[in-house]
Amino acid sequence: MHASLSRIGVVEGGAAMVLHRLLSLLGKKGTLLMPTFTSVARHSYAHDNFTTPGCWCEGRESRHLPFIPELQPDKELGEISHRLCSWPASRRSRHPAFSFAAVGNGSDELVRRYSLTDPLQPLKDFLKHSPLVLTIGVRLDAVSAIHVAAQRRIPGLFVKERALNVTSSGPSWVEVVAMGCGNGFGKLEAHITPSEVQRTEIGTASVSLYSMKNLIATAERALGDDPTALSCGRSTCLSCQSLRP
Repeated sequence: MHASLSRIGVVEGGAAMVLHRLLSLLGKKGTLLMPTFTSVARHSYAHDNFTTPGCWCEGRESRHLPFIPELQPDKELGEISHRLCSWPASRRSRHPAFSFAAVGNGSDELVRRYSLTDPLQPLKDFLKHSPLVLTIGVRLDAVSAIHVAAQRRIPGLFVKERALNVTSSGPSWVEVVAMGCGNGFGKLEAHITPSEVQRTEIGTASVSLYSMKNLIATAERALGDDPTALSCGRSTCLSCQSLRP
């Protein structure tokens, strides 16, 4: 799930109420997974939405925070993602930059295995269960699963970075692989037929439900025909401009 609490409107009980109602619908056999990325732990080749070369703390690496499960996710991921990290019985992967949190049936197995060279490992493991992608108040450019298609079709968008991790001997930098720009993923809507998505509204938020497998397959076809099909189009985007001849 990718969700914006503010887009829903006033919710008595806030993010906790949204999670409570959703998990009640999922029941004991259901599983909820959300991204809980932490850019403050990353020493990146580009920050400020891929427009500035180098890390925001270049020469001041001590400003980075080492990843621990209690570290708050990036603010742009929203209050619901943040709340899921401390939800009873929730589990969070220990990837130092691109963690996921899960709660429900099989959540332990889903987040236990992660890869420093593949930030999308939990999503790929989830695919065997034929999961759905739920968006509440956000567009497809927020959907992490579409990066799976980008990884398969244009792997050059994935770059090496470093992340500050905590080990038994203390904080240490580790090499990780990071995703490229996803700000153009909203263009994928033009490739999706109405029968492939269910839509409704919750409060003032638009809600969409997709098959994750179908969404990835549709993105793969679009990128196979044109590697720049889902680019953001900004001349200042270091990631998307790398696709230009």
